[in-house]
Amino acid sequence: MVNRRELGKLGAGLVLAGLAPRLATAKDSGFKIMMTPKWTGFPYFELTGDGAKAAAKELGDTLIYAGADHADVSLQVETLQNFVNQKPDAIILAAIDLNAVAPVLEEARKKGIVVTTYDADAAVPARDMFVNQLSYEQAAKVMLDAALIDVPEGGEIAFVAASPTSPNHMAHIKIMTELTKTDPKYQVFKVVDTQFAGDDDAKSYDVAVNLMQAHPNLKVIISSSAVSAPAAARAIEASGHVGKVYATGFALPSAIKRYLENGSQKAFAFWDPFELGYVAAYETHMKLAGKFDPSKVGATIEVPKANATFTAGKDGEVVYGKPLIFTKDTVGKYDF
Repeated sequence: MVNRRELGKLGAGLVLAGLAPRLATAKDSGFKIMMTPKWTGFPYFELTGDGAKAAAKELGDTLIYAGADHADVSLQVETLQNFVNQKPDAIILAAIDLNAVAPVLEEARKKGIVVTTYDADAAVPARDMFVNQLSYEQAAKVMLDAALIDVPEGGEIAFVAASPTSPNHMAHIKIMTELTKTDPKYQVFKVVDTQFAGDDDAKSYDVAVNLMQAHPNLKVIISSSAVSAPAAARAIEASGHVGKVYATGFALPSAIKRYLENGSQKAFAFWDPFELGYVAAYETHMKLAGKFDPSKVGATIEVPKANATFTAGKDGEVVYGKPLIFTKDTVGKYDF
């Protein structure tokens, strides 16, 4: 895990191993990288931005982090077009809609700009690399494992996603649904509903309340939105359903610590967002420098500060793959 307190000591002389051959025409540093999250101001994305800035500083690059203050795909496309017009060496983004952002990203690539997605992917032809926090199957299993901590006996579960076009959320839901039908470990669960809340706190709260009203036997609300999962926990507590219904999924520990410590909730999951952003920027730099080619399945890259070596998979996907599960006993160990 990247240590935030060491940022001021980060140097540029990292020893790299297992990397793709360096391109003769590539330079080593001084790249201009522009990064946009789904929206700015949300602690999760701000932490990924901080991690990316740390990697850029260490490697001698310039990283500009910018975007709209709410999730709006048209505004994200506008931000990306603005980036392209500034002719950076690379763009890093978390896509709101995998297809809507594709045309501007394809334009960027035609102009020689490297495109890296993280957190949520864009259409494969529109980018060079996807730094996926967890493989979709890994994410689905982690969330269902957390649900088993909530209710080992199983029961009815419902999903909350950002939108029907949110690539990672919908992939998670598809796989979780399949697992409840095919994997004996998870067949104790029955999926009864899927709703959409647009990564909006107030709407997520209302959706959770409506789910509990619509399904009197509901046991767990699961969301891979770091906004919706804590909002569901709040709705459960406020509506008097503590001990009857649980919320789980992905959430920052700071957002769900109170619910775990007061016993109203039992388990949530996540990963280190600072380190995810760091890895995305680090791997983008190495792609620009000709030291890592994510298009080659099996290509590896060592990221010393993350204490890990990552491997390129199909379609340029590089899985970060370091899940965390938070419970009452462990949530206090994390400071983000």
